[in-house]
Amino acid sequence: MATVPDSAKASSTAIAAPPTRVIPTKAVTPLYAFADTAEFVFRHEQGTLIEMHNEEQTLKRLNEKRDPFKSWIVAPIPGSTNSFTKTWLCLVELPPMSADLAFPAIADRFSVSLESTVHLPEGNFSLVHLPATRITNPYSNPENSTDSKISALAAFSVQVPRSWQNSDGVNIELDLMANFQAAASISDVSGIMSSDKHVQIMTIQWDACPLTFEAELAALKHLTEEHRLDELKPSDSSLRAFEMIRNFGNSDWPHWVDLFRKYPHLKSPSYIVHGTPKLLIEKFESFNADHKKAFHGLAEIKNGLYFLTGCPGAGKTEWNMVISALVQSKRRPGSRRDYSPILFLVDINKTVDDAANRYQSLCNAAGLPLLIIRMHGFPYEMRNSAKLNHEHTKSGGKSTADLDFTKKFLTVAGLSQRESSPKDSGIAPTLDEAAWQFFERNKDSRFKSLNKILVTMESVSTLYRAVLERADFIATTPVAAYGSFSRLFKPDLIFMDEAPHARELTTLIPIAFFSPLAWIFTGDVKQTRPFVKSPGRRDAEIPGHKFNPFAEQLSISTMARAEAANAINARLLINKRGYANLHLLPSKMFYDGQMISGHVERYPASATHLRQHLEKLGGIDSLEENRVVIRLNDSQEQRIRNSFWNPSHHHWVLGEAEKLLRDEAFKDMAGAPGTLMIAAPYSAAVRQYKASTKKWPSEWQDRVEFLTVDKAQGNQADVVLLDLVRTTTAGFMDDPQRLNVAITRARQAEIIVMHHRMAMRCIRGATIKTRYLSQIWDDAVQSRRIFSL
Repeated sequence: MATVPDSAKASSTAIAAPPTRVIPTKAVTPLYAFADTAEFVFRHEQGTLIEMHNEEQTLKRLNEKRDPFKSWIVAPIPGSTNSFTKTWLCLVELPPMSADLAFPAIADRFSVSLESTVHLPEGNFSLVHLPATRITNPYSNPENSTDSKISALAAFSVQVPRSWQNSDGVNIELDLMANFQAAASISDVSGIMSSDKHVQIMTIQWDACPLTFEAELAALKHLTEEHRLDELKPSDSSLRAFEMIRNFGNSDWPHWVDLFRKYPHLKSPSYIVHGTPKLLIEKFESFNADHKKAFHGLAEIKNGLYFLTGCPGAGKTEWNMVISALVQSKRRPGSRRDYSPILFLVDINKTVDDAANRYQSLCNAAGLPLLIIRMHGFPYEMRNSAKLNHEHTKSGGKSTADLDFTKKFLTVAGLSQRESSPKDSGIAPTLDEAAWQFFERNKDSRFKSLNKILVTMESVSTLYRAVLERADFIATTPVAAYGSFSRLFKPDLIFMDEAPHARELTTLIPIAFFSPLAWIFTGDVKQTRPFVKSPGRRDAEIPGHKFNPFAEQLSISTMARAEAANAINARLLINKRGYANLHLLPSKMFYDGQMISGHVERYPASATHLRQHLEKLGGIDSLEENRVVIRLNDSQEQRIRNSFWNPSHHHWVLGEAEKLLRDEAFKDMAGAPGTLMIAAPYSAAVRQYKASTKKWPSEWQDRVEFLTVDKAQGNQADVVLLDLVRTTTAGFMDDPQRLNVAITRARQAEIIVMHHRMAMRCIRGATIKTRYLSQIWDDAVQSRRIFSL
């Protein structure tokens, strides 16, 4: 056993930690309630430190390998040059699926180096450690590409410094990347792969990103360590909240919050005297019984913590949005602000984007003139300010077609820099955009110095702080909310959506550093849980890695512990997504039969058509549920690196998808062409589907989404084709959260392609049923919904 170093120990203000603790050599059974603070600190701190160490070792090993990749330096990305860097589009050859090589995913940040050296009269220069991000390949869109080879490449945006030091030690401006430029512009890439003339060998360096771990550990220490100065101590409300979530038992000093007293207009939002916008009244009055019960629960919040769970399609995020808008529809009595500030947190960046834009659209439609900001991070946005760094250039006689392509490229690649976000656009401005809008309105008064010298960072900081202090609604991630931001923005309410996805210490960040009236946590512990990278016993044998005995503890969220302690305040169990009785099986498997359908008409015309389609597929009559299991007699899984795909499943699913896309009667609930989701547990299978459909007509591609099961939460489609891939074992899919997500994405029909061996497993030579997958198989057999083809 290893002894914990003194520097790694945290003493609790409630109960002091023992003088020494040892790290177990075997996995520890996770706790759902902690009798003392010291045990909570020990498990989460040491587990996080081990995980941080292992991640650093993994990245170090990857960087030492220096795997080479062929690349093509296309051209500068228009509009992305600033005072310090010029951003280039690079296309990079993907490693073979059979190769055991790490490669960035979309949105990953890393750095790249080119093997070639640039020889100039000013000296010899190496292009190394250039900041890069993997972006969507703009040429993967059939409208933007004429070369299938180019569309199959990965795309990187690479930032190259403009200032370089010559042989005399003098800084001069050089455009070094131009020496490798393969195309005149991003709109003309024809012929760049016709020979090896433009090929450059690139290596990828992975950057350690300890900020998440640092923010988590800082929150833990802030709540549990002694503070000499009172102003550095957490607030009483923060300490009460932390004390409560430790064991969810009877608190020694409970404090009850009644949001209806804080916001009297919430008692009766429909009363004309409150002036609530008509749209919000309509949304409030459309709440079902579960929504209303959750709403009334806001009158009695213990220690400021409110936990709301809900099944798939129950409208959890919509509830958050409507409650936020109702709160902000009228000034709180005694407040100096017109609108109560709200902080909206999600531990998933794309979900934050969607939430900010969704709230912006709601408030636009309701006529609420709120300042809504999607913040990526206070320091980050200052460093990347579009207006501060943007180098304004003229088109220089570019053709209309060239400009059109550039605009389309920037949209596809996600790199367009908006000078403003009109309020009626439905897109929430970033902090940078909101700051410059505020500047334009006040540049002749408060920000005269900034108007004269835009590069004065002190003035920019003042501007950003002024906007943050005036913001009404900020959407961001918990880690981005860590640091100086908590001193600038003082929310009255904090919503944390998808809370079961967040690690326990991530949940502590808003509790430790903010003191709102209430923290409202929403999500579904039966669909998601925190992701923990810590290796198992076998992987821990890799040189430099440590076994993490607390990995299972780290994979349990605060909300999961609240569920286990029966501390959930309200539940939303009316599924408004699934028609055609699609709710029945997951309700029985995961919700004790309590999840019910929110639709009176289970089989509208579009769902009836799909039922007939499934009946024809299986040669049967009278399906009572639009969920079928397909067993292909000749299917066989194939391994690709550390992943799997199934060629037989692949070809059958694509054939079925094409039939549906050609069917003009395949409609969504509003009568528009129906949508498809093709989902699989394994990334290799999803990549194969994407590769095989690149030549589909664009109108088909617009209707189909390809996702791994782990990325499917929050997404839905009229028909889901679920390829479970494996034929020898259940793999990791006999997992209740993953399986729940997988079989609750469909609105009208679900087709599961599954081998019977996924319903079995071997233990000590005996074959027994898998716990969850066997229920899908047995349910299909009993209801005559399993088709062998």
